[in-house]
Amino acid sequence: MLYVYFLIAVLFSGSIFLLKNKKWMHFLVYGFNLMQLIFAIYLYRHLGTFEIAYFKYDSISVLFAFILAILSFVAAVHYQIYEYNQQQSIRTVQIHNAVYIGFNVALMGVYLSSQYGLLWAFVEATTLTGATLIYHDRKKIVLEAVWKYVFACSVSITLAFVGILLLSVAVQKVGLSDLSFDLLKSNALQMDPIWLKSAFLFILVGFSVKMGIIPMFNVDIDAKDVAPFPISALFSSVLLNAGFLAVYRFYQMFQITSIKPWMNHVLLIAGVLTLLFAAAYLLKVKNYKRMYAYSSMEHAGLVIIALTLGKVGILAAFLHLTFHAIVKSGLFFQVGQIMRLNNRVKINITGYFYQNPFGGLLLLFGSLAILGLPPSGLFISELLIFKELLLQQNWILVVLILIALTVIFYILLKDVFKLLFYPATQKFETDLKGTVVENSLQLMLVVLSIYFGIFQNHYLFDLIQASI
Repeated sequence: MLYVYFLIAVLFSGSIFLLKNKKWMHFLVYGFNLMQLIFAIYLYRHLGTFEIAYFKYDSISVLFAFILAILSFVAAVHYQIYEYNQQQSIRTVQIHNAVYIGFNVALMGVYLSSQYGLLWAFVEATTLTGATLIYHDRKKIVLEAVWKYVFACSVSITLAFVGILLLSVAVQKVGLSDLSFDLLKSNALQMDPIWLKSAFLFILVGFSVKMGIIPMFNVDIDAKDVAPFPISALFSSVLLNAGFLAVYRFYQMFQITSIKPWMNHVLLIAGVLTLLFAAAYLLKVKNYKRMYAYSSMEHAGLVIIALTLGKVGILAAFLHLTFHAIVKSGLFFQVGQIMRLNNRVKINITGYFYQNPFGGLLLLFGSLAILGLPPSGLFISELLIFKELLLQQNWILVVLILIALTVIFYILLKDVFKLLFYPATQKFETDLKGTVVENSLQLMLVVLSIYFGIFQNHYLFDLIQASI
């Protein structure tokens, strides 16, 4: 089935360049999205299966594949409306849609890889395809952000590759020649801790650029700021998940070794610093895209902290990634409507609720959900994180996290309420064409998050439990 997935992706991507009709281009993307959803169902029904030697369908792969399939479709619909309103050329849409399929394939490759070298190659593929998607509008400021993104990602991915080389040294010293996850895990206790610690540092720093955490977080924020809104949504959800998975695979393999406490200390430092930096940068935020981008940075920091808290923490981390991806993508889609209706996303916009009442409600509920207020699913995951921190008597961590979250909570609510309910200071040039479809899909995402926050879906929990 994996052969079929890759083959269809190549055929659809190539066929888009032969078409001269935008509707047919979008039709092919929707066809690919449908196939991707069918493929995710196939993965679920074949859990634990190896295919083509270097790919394994484990529970993490299936969970992230479903998130990708759903959000990729929603993003494709929003992009069709986006390019229609921007009156993009046929050539621009051709490049975007063809590369968009490649971006999805690269992410799926990250999720399914069972070997570290292959995972690294697919992460690099997300850089090349992602940079092309960012450069969609061909503006000077966009070009600058793309060059920064390519340069910083190239440096970061090179550092990750150094980490993999150090890992291969540790592997060779015990007589192995394969970097497959299962083999590494079964031989982890024989490997030299010094080489493993060095490898982990480089891998964490290298893949931090995809997850948006300390130290390589800035380029991710700039990319989300200038990219089309559907792409910003995917960068804050499915790409963030890919960055986390690249780090988690290493942690998962070597958590049974003597370096686990050391890895936990490194992750805690990175997580807390990420939260504090997100709070500090939010104090100076100038537009809503950057505001929600820094919010993604905050949640990435929470996930990294959760990873160090044992089995309950890992459960909370995967729940948090799932709920965050659903809610945050919906918020970026709604900010896209704000941009279309006001020609800007500056913090000084007011009166949006009166301009677009239903969209304003979605933005309000989505913002409350991303802050972790009940009945959002994020409330459950954050409650689990704080419960474990308190049980383990990490008082200093609790205080630092609460300070950062309080600042973030205040800034987001202040700016969102100003946007929605302050009297309008500008003339409305309202064109709600296309918002019914957009709002329906965004409502689906908000309802999905609330559903997971109220009901314990056994499919979701079974997948996460199987990965722990």
